[in-house]
Amino acid sequence: MARKKGKGTDLDVFSGRAGRANAAIIDALAKESPQTIKQILKKITKYDGLEETYYASLTKRLRNLTEIGLIEEIKPNRKGATASYRLCVKAILAMVLEENRMQDIFNKATNKEAAHILLTVLNVLLTKKDSNAES
Repeated sequence: MARKKGKGTDLDVFSGRAGRANAAIIDALAKESPQTIKQILKKITKYDGLEETYYASLTKRLRNLTEIGLIEEIKPNRKGATASYRLCVKAILAMVLEENRMQDIFNKATNKEAAHILLTVLNVLLTKKDSNAES
């Protein structure tokens, strides 16, 4: 069950030891979602290099992935129940970018698709600049 190195864009979220854990968590949630921490831990310990992952390490990774918007914590309705986690759209985007080079996306895009991509990218970049100017 070793994760293959993507041929696409190198994203920080998938680099280093924490990156391997992040990739395993996202992969596990992509296959079945939502899942509890215990369910995720059971699945990611089957990955090479993550066999001895501790519960505390996993909760740290899950907290980090939640903060950066890749996964979402689902709070339980009843007291004492365990929280579960599911992927956000941003995680799916990260998976697509990790597996596909921007050049390939560029080559395959029609003019209309390129316009949609361009509008989305500009929206992200301009929103970021606007929020920095307000600070």
